[in-house]
Amino acid sequence: MAEVEFIDLAPHLNEDPRGLAYFPWQTQELRDPASALRTFHLISIVPGQVRGNHFHPAYEEWLYVFHGRGIFRWETGTAEVRERLIADGRTMIRIPPGVAHAIENPGPEILYLIAWRERSGTGAAELESVPKILVHR
Repeated sequence: MAEVEFIDLAPHLNEDPRGLAYFPWQTQELRDPASALRTFHLISIVPGQVRGNHFHPAYEEWLYVFHGRGIFRWETGTAEVRERLIADGRTMIRIPPGVAHAIENPGPEILYLIAWRERSGTGAAELESVPKILVHR
């Protein structure tokens, strides 16, 4: 099973005194643009809540937390649950197909992220997401 990848976006951010801009598809080549555009979504998570607790059998998923802090959890190939704090607005997460994952907002502010999925060509094609509890709330 492939590992989760944490990508440093610092070299790809356009920053000035007004803030920053990131153009994900200028730095990541899309295998299936229609799939990525169809699944592109904005997510908010209020403090103390968890989103995710699933995996995608045939889709690679990309997450970019652009506001707030999140504890990203994922299951490794040996069924170990690992976690990493995402808080700098400069890290993209690439989640391979079949890797269960969740993100929790420890607070104190709302967490915002963008996400999209691309068909990978592996796994069962019928289901886009399958529940898998990593974090109980």
